[in-house]
Amino acid sequence: MLTWKMQNLLDLRSRCGRRTARWAALLTLGVTAVACAGTSPATPTDSTNTASSASADLSAELAFCADEVNRYRASIGRPALSRSRSLEAFATAAAEFDSRARVAHHHFTLTGGGGVSLAETEILWWRGHAVRNVIKDGLAQMWKVGPRGDHYEILSGEFREVGCGVFIHDGEVTVAQDFR
Repeated sequence: MLTWKMQNLLDLRSRCGRRTARWAALLTLGVTAVACAGTSPATPTDSTNTASSASADLSAELAFCADEVNRYRASIGRPALSRSRSLEAFATAAAEFDSRARVAHHHFTLTGGGGVSLAETEILWWRGHAVRNVIKDGLAQMWKVGPRGDHYEILSGEFREVGCGVFIHDGEVTVAQDFR
């Protein structure tokens, strides 16, 4: 039987094991990114159904997430991104997959963006925080790094659409933002 400390060390090793010091530092903050590369409507623009955890109980948080991304973009004169249902579905699947796998951007990497996403940022494994606060504080951390940071480059990038996804498990929140 593993002790609590041993389990936490194994968990940390599985999250950070082969990553560079930079990735380990970002994971410690709970934030990482994959660098790839109009007015936001009240509802997503395309017809693909969103995944189950992006249902009515999280719809306000998904809208808030897209609005926050657009608020940061507006602060530097970038155009607003439209919400996309297919990106929301992909981001929701990514949030769940990466939360369970304990690997940042694992779903994005395995699927090559699922044929819908060109770039992704994630707020990973925040325990004990309300979803809206995770979105607000996580995006603020990403933006704070500025133009030399991968997150900032993605958030301010040449995209037209955004989709956010949220996964909550055992009091832990993961949020993905996908772009095209």
